[in-house]
Amino acid sequence: MNQANNNWTTGKKISFRFFFLLLGLTSAVCWIVTIYLTCFFLIHHVYNPAAVFKPLAPFLYWLDSNIYHTGYNPKINRAFPQDNHFAGVLYLTALYLSIPGATIWTLFDAKRPNYNRLFYWFTLYIRYVLAIVIIIYGFDKLIPVQMPRPDVANLATPIGDLSRFQVLWDFMGISPGYMMMVGAGEVLAGLCLLFRRTFLFGSLLLLVILANVVAVNCFYNVPVKTYATQLLVYTLFLIIPYAPKLYNIFFKGISTSILPEQYTFNTRLNRNLLKVLLIVVPSILIIPIVIGFHGRFARQAENTRNQRIYNVVTFVAKDTLPPLTTDTLRWNRLMLFVQGRNAVIFNMKNQPKQFEFSIDKVKKTYTFRDNADSTKWSVFRYSYPAKNRLELTGKWKGKEIDVLMEQLPADSIPLNREKIILLNED
Repeated sequence: MNQANNNWTTGKKISFRFFFLLLGLTSAVCWIVTIYLTCFFLIHHVYNPAAVFKPLAPFLYWLDSNIYHTGYNPKINRAFPQDNHFAGVLYLTALYLSIPGATIWTLFDAKRPNYNRLFYWFTLYIRYVLAIVIIIYGFDKLIPVQMPRPDVANLATPIGDLSRFQVLWDFMGISPGYMMMVGAGEVLAGLCLLFRRTFLFGSLLLLVILANVVAVNCFYNVPVKTYATQLLVYTLFLIIPYAPKLYNIFFKGISTSILPEQYTFNTRLNRNLLKVLLIVVPSILIIPIVIGFHGRFARQAENTRNQRIYNVVTFVAKDTLPPLTTDTLRWNRLMLFVQGRNAVIFNMKNQPKQFEFSIDKVKKTYTFRDNADSTKWSVFRYSYPAKNRLELTGKWKGKEIDVLMEQLPADSIPLNREKIILLNED
């Protein structure tokens, strides 16, 4: 066992105590979310992660009402840390608990010369927490499923009608190769974090990746900004102790060892138990999730194959309505997602309206619904008068209509048929 015998400065000791408490407390979020995902893919929704945080709601509400004043209300705000009032109050509480905690720790342990051993084991813990989370996120892109290929309804919607979040998701999903490269980088960084000789390289790689993730989340309104920032802080925690050595290597050309001091247990049994723990825990958490991602990818592919695009040929409401953009009754297109039982009707201004739908093959009807009141649902009789033709007859906005539509191939949308071009000739 190698042990450094140096004395830490007072500032270094206080900083370590603070970050030990802050990062230790907030790491519970990582474990809860990861265990939830594992249970979801293993035995399908064993528990709701919001239910784990819900007991904290009354305490956090009292703190917010008396101290923070952010406007947190447990009656309307979900008890889950995802860029919301609950997350703000939760992280503020962790911060404010860490400050007096570090102060009390300093008062009772002021004479300790250093925390080399505790720093080593805590760094190992943060490395593994970060590695597990980032490997899962990496495989979510590598498979790829995190940003699925945009459906035909999204592709047919004018970009100005989409949110920034949807623009980002469609941008990543339309060309999975780029997403897979990003995922491969995350998996590589996560794997490097698991090993003592490569964890610093993995941390530097992850710093670049997470800085980009945080920026993208902020500027495209992705609702996981706080969680991504938390992971970025963990990465900085791993890198900053080696900043002077990295500066010497990259800017002064001075050779130096950047391997951390290593601590271990005295008995072989304890050493072997630690090795088993460091292998088994990540495997138990990661493998079911990766298998689940593969299943989700298969379902997404099936959904894509079962998309239907219908262009309106004739629209009759007493009389045949011409295709005027000022018409508020006539349809322009209908998109059906058979696997997910979703439908999207585009009006003459190409504005989409979402519905859930069900099929009654005995009565030969489609039922479109966008609310809980069954009296307001739209029920249409359907028929197939010719190949690739669908006819719907029923009541729409209080009027009897007859709609004849022609099915279009998925590549009728230009972006769907565009291929990657390596050589461009003018």
